[in-house]
Amino acid sequence: MMDSGKFKGSIRTKILGGVLALEILLVACYTGVLYYSASQGIALAAQKAVERSQGIFDLLMENDTKMLGAAMDSFATNSSVRQAYADHQDRQQLLAATQGLYRSNKLRYGISHIYFIDKDGTCYLRVHNAGKFGDTIDRETFLQARASGLAASGIELGKHGEFALRRVMPYIHNGSLVGYLEFGEEIDHFNSLMKKQASVDVAVLVDKNFLQEADYRGGMKVKNKTDNWDAMKDYVMVNSTLDDPTSVVSALQGDQLSALKTATHLGTVANGSATFAKGIFPLKNVAGRQVGVVLALSDVTDQIHSQRSALLLMILISVVIFIFSLIVAIKYLRVEIIDPLVQLAEQANDISMGNVEKKLESQREDEIGLLIHAFERMRVSLKKSLAMLAKRPGQV
Repeated sequence: MMDSGKFKGSIRTKILGGVLALEILLVACYTGVLYYSASQGIALAAQKAVERSQGIFDLLMENDTKMLGAAMDSFATNSSVRQAYADHQDRQQLLAATQGLYRSNKLRYGISHIYFIDKDGTCYLRVHNAGKFGDTIDRETFLQARASGLAASGIELGKHGEFALRRVMPYIHNGSLVGYLEFGEEIDHFNSLMKKQASVDVAVLVDKNFLQEADYRGGMKVKNKTDNWDAMKDYVMVNSTLDDPTSVVSALQGDQLSALKTATHLGTVANGSATFAKGIFPLKNVAGRQVGVVLALSDVTDQIHSQRSALLLMILISVVIFIFSLIVAIKYLRVEIIDPLVQLAEQANDISMGNVEKKLESQREDEIGLLIHAFERMRVSLKKSLAMLAKRPGQV
């Protein structure tokens, strides 16, 4: 009796090895497709989130610009204010005439800056800071309004890194230009509105080429705010809705940010126990220059956990299927291939020893069946040959 264990390293191993390799390949492919699909889903959602954030930002800009225009129109129609400014004789009289209007507009609309600017660009009065006047205003909004004779508006970057939405309009009295009126509001509140409406956290980054380090650091010290000048090489974070955004922004590269011209998803980043999908859209001033970017961060911690759980479940199911299929394959190979081959080898061994009486029978029509039938023909032929030899004269 031949020991079938002698063949464990041959046909059985090769076939089982092929089955194992095929199953591993299928599991790897399916897991890869599942991971890629989940990752693409997260990336697509993050891309939509940053595009939605930019859309909300633009809408806030549009609405607040209209609000500034409406507030300026109501302010400009006040006859006592226009007369006081047209006279240009008593700055305190103009301040007294505007204080009530300034406070009501600040309370109602959040307007933080009101300027009266002379035709040559000299600041005649800052209603919000009456002690400072006489300096030259050369901001882009004023220059555009003076050049066109029409109202101009847009965001502008201050020397401390703060952004303000400004609107400047010619100030007309009795048909003559007496100067310009400027309304402005800081736009830090945009961040909280974007977080509420787009479900994202926001960080505003400014290109250092548009800031002076001393001015920035001085402003942060006066306002008792965190100095982030050294956190990044090319950009500085001026505000954020995150409690601790340092680890998020420090991983960003300046050349990567400056190259972006549209809302773009930039992958994921860890921040403590949370994982954020980060996206960027450019921040341009009234002159159209890209002075910074807005970083929109979508919390994808739950999606990442779900993705990992799905992959682990897939691996577990694959292992169970693999073990089950391996057991089935082993039994199948033993019943259908290994045992018949071993039996055939034993019968072939008997034939070689002269035992040609045992008939080899099989109903199989596959390759092994063909082999058994071939051995049976060989047995019959050998039996006939032995019989003929036995009948020859001189044979015992």
